[in-house]
Amino acid sequence: MPTRATPTPSGSGTIDFAKCFTFAVEDPDWVKKILFGGLFTLLSALIVGIFFVSGYWVRFLRRVVAGDPRPLPEWDDLGGIFNDGLKVVGVYFTYVAGMIVVVLALGCAAGLLGAGIGSLSRASEGASSAAAALGGLGMAAAYGLFLLLALVLAVFLPAVFVRVVLKDRFSEAFAFREHLAFIKANLANYALSLVVYLVANFASQFGALLCCVGLFPAVFWSYLIFGYALGETVRQNPRSV
Repeated sequence: MPTRATPTPSGSGTIDFAKCFTFAVEDPDWVKKILFGGLFTLLSALIVGIFFVSGYWVRFLRRVVAGDPRPLPEWDDLGGIFNDGLKVVGVYFTYVAGMIVVVLALGCAAGLLGAGIGSLSRASEGASSAAAALGGLGMAAAYGLFLLLALVLAVFLPAVFVRVVLKDRFSEAFAFREHLAFIKANLANYALSLVVYLVANFASQFGALLCCVGLFPAVFWSYLIFGYALGETVRQNPRSV
């Protein structure tokens, strides 16, 4: 049974940017653990790997929040790691599905309106042009909305994951007020965590230079860096979760 992590206050106020990139090497088995993570990141192309990567991230985040000096978990409980990943993956797909439904609803509404105007084209040549213009506008609006919602999710979902992981309840994914309060209470560190991830994600792309072999461990490493930054954000302000 997964245990809920008890935040251990760090007290320094701001997360250590450099430490986010160096914490892993303090574990004597860090290479092995990240290589295993890289393997499951590769297997994410077959879907199944996503659950293991997510489950490992869940355990890692809890250990960071608890103040474990060596937060990288072992890969010795694959069944438990898989189960720990179910909630996080479920939350992700629920939010993404909701975003897709909203975009499709807008696209369908624009399409139906365009079809209605188009049906009047026999009586008016302008109606046909208006229908075509409306259809193009609807597609552009749907695409713009998709990009906007994707950006919002990219900023908002980390707070959702943190609460779901630490409270260990799927229902916490919909505690919207609490998620916004967490972001507001930790705005500087939360923003810094996002910057840390962007830097790590960019750096991970250089793994492709190693004949693509190093890409997947590097991507997995970037996930851990983000988790470390989020965990440290919680430790700076435990009461915000």
